[in-house]
Amino acid sequence: MRLIKYSINKTGQLILIFLGITFLSFCLTYLAPSDPAEIQLNKTGVAPTEELLEKTREEMGLNRPFPVQYADWLKGILSGDMGTSLRNGKPVLDELRKALPVTLILTFFSMLVVTVLSVPLGIVCARFQDSFLDRTVRFITYLLASLPSFFLALLFLYLFSVKLRWFPVIASKNGSKGYIMPVLVLALSLSSWYIRQVRVVVLDELAKGYVAGERSRGVPEWQILFRHVLKNCMLPLLTLLGISFAGMLGGTTIVENIFSLQGLGKMAMDAISARDYPVIQAYVVWLALIFLAINFLIDLSYGWIDPRVRAGQEREA
Repeated sequence: MRLIKYSINKTGQLILIFLGITFLSFCLTYLAPSDPAEIQLNKTGVAPTEELLEKTREEMGLNRPFPVQYADWLKGILSGDMGTSLRNGKPVLDELRKALPVTLILTFFSMLVVTVLSVPLGIVCARFQDSFLDRTVRFITYLLASLPSFFLALLFLYLFSVKLRWFPVIASKNGSKGYIMPVLVLALSLSSWYIRQVRVVVLDELAKGYVAGERSRGVPEWQILFRHVLKNCMLPLLTLLGISFAGMLGGTTIVENIFSLQGLGKMAMDAISARDYPVIQAYVVWLALIFLAINFLIDLSYGWIDPRVRAGQEREA
């Protein structure tokens, strides 16, 4: 019951945070110097006279007081109506639905490769600290971390698309094969950071007294690493993975633009370039929902993984 009460309290806090984010998002676009009515008229090729601008503002509801506009917009968001794109006249929700699967596929497989690479390599490097393998892996990760993702993406395009012709230059035109290079670029960029983080966390755990005690009792090393050390490292690792997963679900702008993938990141960049405020607002709302939901799930999972955290959550409730 206490955990249920804790979840309800946490949900209430997240709702307040979400409302604050939506208010700030709407306020910033409301104060933007560009006039949505003028953008709408320019798109249709109509000369924006003052009389026509006033009529368009009235049709779009821009002449109403700010609180009324915000309340109507928030009501539309909660009911699934995110407005209409100023750029192409399509419903914003349809634009999100079209871009979301691309970003979901890219995020899921990138994080899968990151996890498969980072966790075992980080554990092995920590176990054989300062060995040849550890020094080699650290050198490679430092090298990859020093390369910007756009440079790595362009390098992959040049080698595997232009020179070797293994993959298409435009990823979106070749189905699942087009995702291989973007996934590898994202996975290598993230893994270079994650391997070092896993190594540091495991090294810190290996230095604790219970590890020395288990070794003195003759417990096999693999059992110490994978049944005890890894379990105790789950909380920081879960936090890192959750934050990265949420960030990538918001769209990997650089990679999506370079490989011409029509995901959320490219959609957001196109909307910013065209000053398409309804799409920008919807994108901010999506980011807020994703980060709040992921953080909420991670917070709840702490109590399931670690009884000490669960006891603290019950006391807080």
